[in-house]
Amino acid sequence: MSASDWHKKPAFIGRYQYDHEPIRMNKTQILFIGGAMLVGGVSEALAQAPTTAPFMVEILSFKGRGDAAATRVDVYVSVPFELLQFSEFNGTMVGEYSVTTTVRDTTGRKLFDSTYKRSVIEGDYAVSRGKTGKADNGLRRYDLRPGPYRIEVVIRDVFGRRDHTVMRKIVVPSCNSGAADFSSVMLASDIEQRGERFSIVPYVGDIIWSNELTLFAFVEVYLKNTPQRCAIAWDITATDGRTLASGIGEPFVADNPAVQSFVPLTVAQRMIPGTYSLRLRLHTVNNLDVADTSITLAERSRPYIVPRSMTGSVLSDVSLAIRQLIYVASQSDIDVIQSGTSEADRLDRFEEYWKKLDPTPSSVRNEALEDYYARIEQANRRFKSYTEGWLTDMGRVFVIYGEPTNIERFTAQNGVSLVVRWIYNNSQSFTFEDNTGFGDYRLRTPIPGNAKYTYRR
Repeated sequence: MSASDWHKKPAFIGRYQYDHEPIRMNKTQILFIGGAMLVGGVSEALAQAPTTAPFMVEILSFKGRGDAAATRVDVYVSVPFELLQFSEFNGTMVGEYSVTTTVRDTTGRKLFDSTYKRSVIEGDYAVSRGKTGKADNGLRRYDLRPGPYRIEVVIRDVFGRRDHTVMRKIVVPSCNSGAADFSSVMLASDIEQRGERFSIVPYVGDIIWSNELTLFAFVEVYLKNTPQRCAIAWDITATDGRTLASGIGEPFVADNPAVQSFVPLTVAQRMIPGTYSLRLRLHTVNNLDVADTSITLAERSRPYIVPRSMTGSVLSDVSLAIRQLIYVASQSDIDVIQSGTSEADRLDRFEEYWKKLDPTPSSVRNEALEDYYARIEQANRRFKSYTEGWLTDMGRVFVIYGEPTNIERFTAQNGVSLVVRWIYNNSQSFTFEDNTGFGDYRLRTPIPGNAKYTYRR
């Protein structure tokens, strides 16, 4: 299937239709989540994918249709355009890459090794450079016995002549362990009924980019005794055991040994960045159409990761990130952000502030925010002395004005102090003097009172 055909052909699993629709991304989410792909669930045993992975790998587990003892394992790969080097051809941008997937057991013995090639065609240069977070997607399917495995996926960029590797250690679950069981859990952003089928827009990976939208948890339900009237309960818990959100889906009739169902996940509160657990439980429904939660027929969990929606480690400490706004925001703006009633509320206000400064609102990146906090980070590395680098005089000038065009160094007239002068293209200059000899440079040229950081391309 060609790259252009991939998004045209729907696929069918049971009575549900999976369309290849683009995944909608939160404007402030610059971490790569993955493009649209045909998916049916995520194994709860999948090791957490690091956010620094060059591409996204999703591993899904279902009940096998042939060998009853085997589990069907789907390995999906989503390659962001920004990872590839494109070449111009007949007015379009063309990229090519191959995907090699290797499955090994715990002894390192190779069980499967397959390679497929893909071509990507994109008419917009900016999109090919990753402006919109678009990705290309592929799939390989394996029948594996329950147990531990190691899966290695290697992307080979043809034009860039570079290899990128992601390794996953997984434990394939049994989906046939009792009278009732679940497949792995898939997250979806939209489910639309079309006759007897449902069109599903899935998420890819464990990372949840938005708390504002309603999500759906989608699973296959396996029952040995049918028909049964059931309902699915869910909860999201923190690492300390606190339940942050929960609910119960609408009752449904399981009239086949394998049926598919979903529940909406409504999270009322804003969840701060972190790793949580999403758990689904299957219950029977009584004559009053109420789920009997005292008895759990089946249970399945998966990671639920709320990422930092800003680049790097900006939001590892929300309070610090707000304090660091002093070189770009007015005091009244900072007061509004700090007056939030909770850390999540302050985070919301912080992101809303940066949205107003975003130079490219139509893209998934906020270049102004990235540039500003990159300067903060550089200042901390380069100018730390009596305090954090961003709080030093040099750090302040650097964050507001950026890298100087020219730097002069000389000894002061007293023959002791060291002097550094930063010169900028607009003939503006700043002089720093170190009287201690320990790199404690103090500003001798006043900064205009209204000087603030401004993003420049």
